[in-house]
Amino acid sequence: MNPCPAPIGPLTELLTSRREEIARRWEERTGTRHGQGLLRLQTQATGSLEWVDSVVGLLRLFGVSAEEEVQFPPQGLGTEHNRAGADIAAVVREYGLLRDVLVEVLEEEGWAPDFEGLRALNRAIDASIADAVARHTEAHARTLRATEAKLHDILEHAPAVIYAKDKAGRYLFVNRAFERTADMSRADVVGHTDRELFPPAVADEFTAADRRVLETGQPLEYDEYVQWTDGLHIYQALKFPLPDAGGRVDAVCGISTDVTETRRAQRERDQARERLRRVITELPVVLWATDPEGNITLFEGEGLRAMGVRTSEVVGRNTSDVYEGRPQLLDAARRAQEGETFSLELEMGGSWFMAYVSPELGPDGRVVGVSGVSLDITERRSAEEVLRQSETRYRLATLATRDVIYDWDLATGDIQWSELAARQFLLSPEGLEMGIDWWTRSIHPEDRGRVAGKMQQVIDEGLDHWRDEYRFRRGDGSWAIIEDRGQVVRDDEGRALRMVGAMHDVTERRVAEEEARRRAEFEQLLIGIVGHDLRNPLSAITMASATLLRRDNLDERQRKVIDRILSSAERATRMLRDVLDFTQARLGGGIPMQPRTLDLHELTRQVLDEVRLAHPERILELASSGDGAGLWDPDRLAQIITNLVNNALSYSPIDCPVLVRTHGARGAVMLCVHNAGAPIPSELLPRLFEPMKRAERPEAKDGRGGLGLGLFIVKHIVDAHGGRLRVRSSEQGGTLFMVRLPRVLSSPPPMKS
Repeated sequence: MNPCPAPIGPLTELLTSRREEIARRWEERTGTRHGQGLLRLQTQATGSLEWVDSVVGLLRLFGVSAEEEVQFPPQGLGTEHNRAGADIAAVVREYGLLRDVLVEVLEEEGWAPDFEGLRALNRAIDASIADAVARHTEAHARTLRATEAKLHDILEHAPAVIYAKDKAGRYLFVNRAFERTADMSRADVVGHTDRELFPPAVADEFTAADRRVLETGQPLEYDEYVQWTDGLHIYQALKFPLPDAGGRVDAVCGISTDVTETRRAQRERDQARERLRRVITELPVVLWATDPEGNITLFEGEGLRAMGVRTSEVVGRNTSDVYEGRPQLLDAARRAQEGETFSLELEMGGSWFMAYVSPELGPDGRVVGVSGVSLDITERRSAEEVLRQSETRYRLATLATRDVIYDWDLATGDIQWSELAARQFLLSPEGLEMGIDWWTRSIHPEDRGRVAGKMQQVIDEGLDHWRDEYRFRRGDGSWAIIEDRGQVVRDDEGRALRMVGAMHDVTERRVAEEEARRRAEFEQLLIGIVGHDLRNPLSAITMASATLLRRDNLDERQRKVIDRILSSAERATRMLRDVLDFTQARLGGGIPMQPRTLDLHELTRQVLDEVRLAHPERILELASSGDGAGLWDPDRLAQIITNLVNNALSYSPIDCPVLVRTHGARGAVMLCVHNAGAPIPSELLPRLFEPMKRAERPEAKDGRGGLGLGLFIVKHIVDAHGGRLRVRSSEQGGTLFMVRLPRVLSSPPPMKS
């Protein structure tokens, strides 16, 4: 050993010359080169050199005066580590390793250690360690104070009520939220108990909860109900024990959050959810949901009744099992699980449902569930089916009828026409707006004002029916005569909304009627001329024949000739009268009547006496009963009796009597004429009272014949009296004509002009 220690100056110079080698070895010992040192921090080589330079600098300082207190620079060696949060024990160990490296390098350089040099080196290392510890302690204290200040700020500004109490129930700490809620200052609260601060009921509840925490040593979470001046408040309270250094519970800490509004909102939400659930369960719907694999997790609603299933029968099962045998439902389940949103109509349990299907997608876009609602549309489907059938019937009806059906919207003027319109009116519907304006323009100008006025009058006066006839221009320019009938559709307040009607083309009918009218006028004129011109010569012939028959100097041959002339004239007169009556009846004017009071029994007896004179060889029997009085036309009734009796004589054997019976009943008098003989052919019975219709009969020996108008005229005379005419004819019962005449005419009869 060198007895003369080297001065401090050479030691610092020696260490300075080997500073890089020292830093390298120290880094290898501590592992800091690879970032795996005791400090577990990344340290560059330049940082290690700074450590070495720092120790060398301290050696120089201690070389100046070993006795004086060395003042470290503000940024010491341990500052970087402390700022990085290094473990102080690791810093001490690394300084120890640095000491070893320094001694090792000095030994390699042949430095003979001396007490002064070692003492200076150790003092430099120890000073660095002391500085690091001091700075670390100061930083830790500073951090602790900052943490406590931050914690205090958090507690102070927390929206929840935070407090602490000792075992005796005295408040140790309260935050600002406590002060605001209780309306007390911290000075008034700390050191006092709940019983000193709050009403007994509130204090008892607080104290009971504190006691439970102290006794069990376990946290307690519950709802506190506190009645403040502004009303009842609900707090979500958490109380937990605070142990002392020995682990014994000596205080209680509490955190209370005012959840009054939250609970109110939750209660309202729950009530709304319950109302919604009740509504949904009362509606004809089914709510359902499945997981991604198709397992049914929800299936409920009032619509289950219509389906005929129960929730317990479906929930938990897979759709492939529940929908087995229903390809449409299986396909819908597959589409939903593939992420498709859609709706479809389906039938279940005899009822129809509209199902709305909506898959639920997760963050990755995959289906995590499927939900849907099925609405019972059975009634709607039934109504639609009825509507379809109604529309079909309407379309078929419009095709079957010759009427053009229209539906006119009075507000817009739009008119919907049946398919017949274009064909009936010879229209080309391409590009043609067939609205109210077109319809109005198509009416003949001479009819347009009248039609519009009558239609507007019906609408304004609240009437329901409108009818008119007018000329309407066809597509080819010709004019059709239209019979139009409309029904006004009104709302509940009586406002006219639509008119639905039918247009019937009566052009051909009106032309035919006009032609018939002209022909009837001509026929009436002709018959009038013929009747007038024939009646005079026939009257002359009749009067002359009657005058000749009254002479006494006529022989038998002359008398027969004159009698035949008179009979032929009377027959011609009857035929002329029948023709005139027929013409009058056919022209629609009816047979003229001149009613007066008479007795049908007496009238029938007089007519039969006249018939007996003409047919002395035949037997006519009369039976009368009851009251025969009534208001009738005697000439027309005599015509009925004569025609029916002559008809019976003509169609019965000469040796068979003709039976005539009159009977007065209540409100009416009956006239019956019966004869035996061959019955009326069955095929003739339905047309017996038509003109020119009569049965074949044996040739009359008297040479009398007719035009086949007798029964036709009888029928019209009976109708004119408001009566009824019936006939029965058979092989066994013969032929019976029955006339029922009311005693008083139901309506005034047409009068002769």
